[in-house]
Amino acid sequence: MRTPAELNPNKNRGEPAPSPVGFDNAPACEESITVKIQGGIPSWVNGVLYRSGSGRYNILMDNGDTHHIGHPFDGLAMLHRFEVSGKTQTVKYNSRHTSHGLEQRIRDGDKTLLTFGPDPCKTIFGRMQTFYHHITEFNHTMAKQEEDPEYDMVNVTITPNFPIGKRLEQETGVKRGEAVVVKRDADTLQLVDKKTLKPLKMFTYSHVDKKLWGMLCSSHHQYDAETNEYVNFMVRLGPFPSFQTFAIGPYAPQPDVKGDMPPPETTVHEPIWRHLGSWNTMETLKPAYIHSFNMTKNYIIVPNFPYYYAFGGVAAIYYSNAYQTFHWDGSRRTLFHVIDRHTKRHVATYEAEPCFGFHSANAWDEEVTLPGGGTERVIYLDYCMYENTDIVDASFELGKAPSGKVDLDRVQPARFVVKKKAQGKPGSKIAPSQVRRYRLGQVPRSSDNEYPWSPSNLTGGYLFSGMREYNKRRVASYSVLAQDVELPRFNQQYNLKKYRYLYGVCESRFAPSYASGAVVNGLIKVDLDQPYLGSNTDQASTSKIWDMPGCSCSEPIFVPNPDGTDEDDGVVLSVVNAETDQGIQTFFLLILDAQSMKEIGRSTLGSFNALTLHGSFVDSRGVGIAIN
Repeated sequence: MRTPAELNPNKNRGEPAPSPVGFDNAPACEESITVKIQGGIPSWVNGVLYRSGSGRYNILMDNGDTHHIGHPFDGLAMLHRFEVSGKTQTVKYNSRHTSHGLEQRIRDGDKTLLTFGPDPCKTIFGRMQTFYHHITEFNHTMAKQEEDPEYDMVNVTITPNFPIGKRLEQETGVKRGEAVVVKRDADTLQLVDKKTLKPLKMFTYSHVDKKLWGMLCSSHHQYDAETNEYVNFMVRLGPFPSFQTFAIGPYAPQPDVKGDMPPPETTVHEPIWRHLGSWNTMETLKPAYIHSFNMTKNYIIVPNFPYYYAFGGVAAIYYSNAYQTFHWDGSRRTLFHVIDRHTKRHVATYEAEPCFGFHSANAWDEEVTLPGGGTERVIYLDYCMYENTDIVDASFELGKAPSGKVDLDRVQPARFVVKKKAQGKPGSKIAPSQVRRYRLGQVPRSSDNEYPWSPSNLTGGYLFSGMREYNKRRVASYSVLAQDVELPRFNQQYNLKKYRYLYGVCESRFAPSYASGAVVNGLIKVDLDQPYLGSNTDQASTSKIWDMPGCSCSEPIFVPNPDGTDEDDGVVLSVVNAETDQGIQTFFLLILDAQSMKEIGRSTLGSFNALTLHGSFVDSRGVGIAIN
């Protein structure tokens, strides 16, 4: 999308034109500043909060035109760092734009750019030209990615203590256990300086270990504190698509353990390439958009929503965006593929009704006693689920001013209108998510399988019996524990265990609903042991909410009290975009008591709004205690 130079009302100031769809650029603060605290910080809260997100949507071109980015997920990356000290009652803040190389590619008219949202101005001839450039310039693109740490845009999750491996440690000089890495749903990661946030290296998982290859991965990994493993999966597209889970360990530094941290080693698991419940037809995998997944002490569970990549993913090259590549098929089931962490085998596929989700919460497995005295192994997993993918349409509005006021008649010419898939659909609704707890029963136990999988022995030592062993149709059931919860977080001391409290964002009662095309959020805490399916604002509701007029909150980060004994003894950290009725914007760090959800402190960072998607918190020793 472009605004010609002659139509730019800011041209005399040398600034880009306003966004036709309501997104504002956010200023960076590369030099650390100390900001004032209103209220206070508990003395035990000491560490660094990292936030990832978008910061630039409107780019002034060399000829004076303004290039506009139309979807919040495509905004040029911006990272934020908050050094919080309860001991000194201070907050130090710095931030940085981290996609300067990509910004230059936009100015140069690079035809190989891939985005989440579509460009409504691109014609069929432009798409054909883009397809050609993707094919012919692939090697050039990969070479430039090696040279320029800001060549692409990586802005979804930010992970401290990332196990980058010996090769990248030697190349970048980053010490083992101290890497801060930004991730996304494609196999593109960005290593940044843990203090300045300056990009140091753009890399792929194959830089960590050559066994790890694929086009896509999950933005959200899983972590097992007992085994100290980082777990994720690769997605391979093409004629024979598959998911392959893997574990890297050791992951996080152990300050109480003497000696040097050993180099990380990678374990890969059996590829998921078919639906085990459709053995008669040998139904192969249909690759789908997956943003997160679940894990227990014994299993990895990868969801397979009926939100598929068209033509095995090749459509992404033609359209140059993800939105037009995905298609929803409500006639097909959601699948949950289960990998045994011990035998590394794909042991089960469970069917569930069609649904879609961005974010998983917690999961665990346990032995359950059956009537009559028998037992079964059961997986319980929690996920924020939607009935369909209409919520993806609502994502176009994420990060706009909390008031939701955009003068479309003034700033949105017809050529800028994006036709969304939910528009005009009979019965279409964009409803908030449900927190669903799925029950996966009669899961095969590790002890029942004497043939573990290994990459050098693809069938576990027996070709046909290995193919048939887990062929069984299985069905997952679920119960709804809460409604209107997204970006779920919890006390990570309860990770992979049964837990009670879940924190997230919810619709603000002071703004239009998601269904009306606005995404303005409050913060919510739900008690999963006391489900309430009415409105969260009902008097009988067991939820607790922080919600203020003109405010839109980001994902809450739960930081536990190190001396606490209750699961919800801690604080919740969130960054908030605020706007007054007069249009004055502020951006502030919010600190809530995690038990009461009452505000105990805030720190205003500037007169602007900035979209942040996810965050992680490390303690004063640099060890992640709330990671994403």
